[in-house]
Amino acid sequence: MHVSHPHRCERGPHIQTEAVIMQSLTLPILSSSKSSLRQLEKRMASSHSYQHWLELAKEHDTRSGSTLWREETKSSLYDYNEINARHKKLKTLLNAGAHRELLYALNEGIHGNMGGMGRAVLYNRAKAGTKTLIDSYVITIAQAMDCIHNSPNNVISYPDKLDFFRRASHCYGRSALMLSGGAGLIYFHHGVVQELIDHDLLPNVISGASAGSIVSAMLGTKTHAELKAGYFTGKRYEETNNTRLMDVFMGRTTEQQARASRERTLDEVIAMDLTFQEAFEHTGRYINISISPAEKHQSSRLMNAITSPNVFIRSAVAASCSIPGLMPSERLYAKGFDGKARPYLASRRWVDGSVSGDLPAKRLMRLYGVNHFIVSLINPMVVPFIEDVKTTQTKGFRNALTEAFIRVLNEGLSTSEKFFDRRGDMGSRIAAQLAYLIRMLEQNYLGDINILLEKSDFKWRHTVFEFKDGEIENLINIGKRSTWPKIAMIKNAALISKTLDRILEELNQQNLSEQAKGKHHIYT
Repeated sequence: MHVSHPHRCERGPHIQTEAVIMQSLTLPILSSSKSSLRQLEKRMASSHSYQHWLELAKEHDTRSGSTLWREETKSSLYDYNEINARHKKLKTLLNAGAHRELLYALNEGIHGNMGGMGRAVLYNRAKAGTKTLIDSYVITIAQAMDCIHNSPNNVISYPDKLDFFRRASHCYGRSALMLSGGAGLIYFHHGVVQELIDHDLLPNVISGASAGSIVSAMLGTKTHAELKAGYFTGKRYEETNNTRLMDVFMGRTTEQQARASRERTLDEVIAMDLTFQEAFEHTGRYINISISPAEKHQSSRLMNAITSPNVFIRSAVAASCSIPGLMPSERLYAKGFDGKARPYLASRRWVDGSVSGDLPAKRLMRLYGVNHFIVSLINPMVVPFIEDVKTTQTKGFRNALTEAFIRVLNEGLSTSEKFFDRRGDMGSRIAAQLAYLIRMLEQNYLGDINILLEKSDFKWRHTVFEFKDGEIENLINIGKRSTWPKIAMIKNAALISKTLDRILEELNQQNLSEQAKGKHHIYT
């Protein structure tokens, strides 16, 4: 199987078509005033359910003319000719029950960005989704794979099926959810992941750093039924009411008191003695916890059931939540062959995962074949300066200024670090903190689908768990509402990979003895 490359579109016919469509889009806008569209957008922004939001989004698309754009297949934004031809061919073979011909057609290539159909900008024209052709094509691919899977073994043998789906999975890849750090802004993550859970769109591969590691730990240890019951909507961290994080930041508590408070918070989240492998066997989810080295010249690590199966999740989360300068660095612990806890990499110490591995995309790519990333971003050092450029055709002058500002800031911090590093013990401590900040600013904070806490919703006091009545619930709802415009894109990105993973799991189970059946790694 090969990954086919998008064909270059013919510019002339596309430009003409786009011009015709744009003319048709202007007519409804003239008849339906811009003020009515703005009113609809305000109602969408205050919706309390996805279904209500979607109804308003469809009404907005109708009034703005975007519904016509969705139904029209032609566009210069993607290769509609290739996708349309492939769609018709697969539908014909499906209707005819031509299993072997269907297998041959699928072997020509399955991927999520054929002809540019996975571009985020295609989901920015209409509120309720993208081109109907793209939606239909993705559904047809999934139906075709199920057809191959369910075909009689005397038509397509079990070894041929297993070989095809392994190759297809390797070529297609899969999605991962990356949850950044952000302390008290963690409740935004709650809204995002609860919405993904409710729509059955939560990826099996999840990473988290600092606050994100806490959410990842819960996702990796709670059953589907528990999560579906609105777990993250109702979850609160009671210890934050007893020990104020602001007191920790202001130095009004000792390191030992801060550490004890963090441990009491983790008591509310995860058991002491659960390993990454045990959690995977319980839920089938691959959770990944980022930890950063306390030493300047060491590398960050990603803890999970593949690279560190015997490490206690609680130990990794504690390290990932150790804010440099406020809490002592942490040692990792793992379960030995005798079932007893023992140090893991005994000579090393670890701190906040956000410092150097907030969004560990490259490591996830290498471990799981991930090639598509959903990001939930709440990092307070980044949120005020970042914009989602994936949904526009050009980066824009404003974003270029932001990138230039961060680059200049980073250079200034590097110069300051070198200056303080030569100024005795106090200077070395300041230089160490600057080094952490530099590593944070050097990271990439955007994925393929970005769910960002907007600047207008960002409040610094929330980062230290300082909430007024109703603000926690509001932040959770902001996370949910920020997810709704991305649901259509996530569905199309996730449907094929989830279908592939499900079929591979079923095929692998068929080949195992009853004693060997259970959760096992399918990405290695």
